[in-house]
Amino acid sequence: MFIFRWLFFILISTNVFAGQQDKELYGSSNSSVKKTATTRMAPGYSDTTVIRFDYKQSALFHAFTFEAIDSIVSILLANNKITLTIEGYAYKDEGSDTICYYLSLNRALFLQTYILGRGVDSSRIISLIAYGNTRQKIHKKDKGGLTINCKAEIVLNYPPKPIIATEQDKDEDGIVDSEDKCPDHFGRLENKGCPVENMVIVPFAIQESALYPMTYKVLDSVVAVLKENPGYTVSIEGHAYRSEGIQAVCDRLAK
Repeated sequence: MFIFRWLFFILISTNVFAGQQDKELYGSSNSSVKKTATTRMAPGYSDTTVIRFDYKQSALFHAFTFEAIDSIVSILLANNKITLTIEGYAYKDEGSDTICYYLSLNRALFLQTYILGRGVDSSRIISLIAYGNTRQKIHKKDKGGLTINCKAEIVLNYPPKPIIATEQDKDEDGIVDSEDKCPDHFGRLENKGCPVENMVIVPFAIQESALYPMTYKVLDSVVAVLKENPGYTVSIEGHAYRSEGIQAVCDRLAK
């Protein structure tokens, strides 16, 4: 279904001469827009921080690694709904499969002990996994292009956030369907969302201000009525939908 820009012709029976016209130009803004919202929950998301260990070491010695862990601890202490998973890894050259397994386990345990010692409750750690050297081939490479798993990863699991969703407005007249008496027809707020009597709607294609053949028949019918009734006047309103561009673009299209 196309989203159209509407050009309104409101035919009004009056005694004023046909040469007198009121012209109103509208951009994408609409003073009759009324918004209501409903709340739903977005899916939660995760964020992973890599903590590097020295070759064949399961303890940390560098200040920058503790700064990284402390930043994670501060996040956990600020929001008690965030949980975490700790995953330990070992590089394939650090020893046998058994040695690599316990090396990866001890790296994960080191981080667990440090985090718990900073005041994070143990219930926040949902799992602690030792991968040994089994996953090194499918993990990301470092800046030097080497796939070295002398590391542990801390995965923070964030809770879902509420999303404010605007109610449906099928006819795109700026009045939500729950308050629109004519939800399938473009209308006005002052008319409870229903079309104004004697209004003729002329559609345009998206981001276009030129007419296509079908719309000329609509305009010809308006011209015929005006010729037969010289006392009628006409008001012309140009509108642009907000998705057609920025405010300046919408103003130009409407004009």
